[in-house]
Amino acid sequence: MTVELKMLAFSVVLGLVQIVLSAQSKNLQHGYRWAAGPRDEPRPPLAGIAGRLERALTNFLDTFPLFAAAVLMAQA
Repeated sequence: MTVELKMLAFSVVLGLVQIVLSAQSKNLQHGYRWAAGPRDEPRPPLAGIAGRLERALTNFLDTFPLFAAAVLMAQA
């Protein structure tokens, strides 16, 4: 396995960790009743660590497809 593919695999693991951390912090801030509900009513923006984790996850999800495409093109 090349270095690039290893970095892609580590990035996938990082993405999964970010999803779990962001979801847990959001559930702790809004409550599990909100998480299990329909989420029809708007909530105020996340504050503190929960907000930062949400923004980090959004940034990761925005840039990861470009990174994955570049790695796969380099391997082809």
